Amino acid sequence: MSAHSPHSSSSDSSIWSILNVIIAIAVAGFALFWSFAFLSGSYNQSSGNAKAEAEAAKTAVADATPAAPAAASTEVVEITIKPDLANPLAYDTKEFKVKAGQKVKLTFNNTHPAVPQPHNVVISKPGTKDKLLGLAMAMAAAPDGMAKGFIPDSTDILFKTKLLQPNTTEVIEFTAPAAGDYPYLCTFPGHGMLMNGIMKVE
Repeated sequence: MSAHSPHSSSSDSSIWSILNVIIAIAVAGFALFWSFAFLSGSYNQSSGNAKAEAEAAKTAVADATPAAPAAASTEVVEITIKPDLANPLAYDTKEFKVKAGQKVKLTFNNTHPAVPQPHNVVISKPGTKDKLLGLAMAMAAAPDGMAKGFIPDSTDILFKTKLLQPNTTEVIEFTAPAAGDYPYLCTFPGHGMLMNGIMKVE
């Protein structure tokens, strides 16, 4: 002889269902924010998805990094990076600026007339430059370092070119993540100490 009616159990079940949906939306918003940073172009989908992501982002934890604006500029910013003529172990572009949510077309042209060497461009999360330099140096001793193009397995890496041989070019396209200073460097062992720069997202 229970004091609770079936109607009361159904009501409790409904409340938990609603709470589960709210929690799922908050978790999905956080997951979507980081997903677009790893998958080139995944953030710029249909306007329905953009609205859903913007709504989910509002429910995220208050101190979370703000997501890129839902109504990002449709203008594509084009950046070209090459080895520096004066110092072949540095990039000619030490810094470039883009807006959060903006499409970026980055061309890495690995051409140097005097000192041709293999290089790449690897863009990582803010504050991870030293960590990535350490991982890059460790790749020199890794048995599969060359096979992986000396690019470490790290969740801190957001965007990258492959290791390019001299006089070759690669174009990568991505959507700029949330505002911040994103380091980029060559992960060929020893190069990143000088061959690095900052992508400033505003």
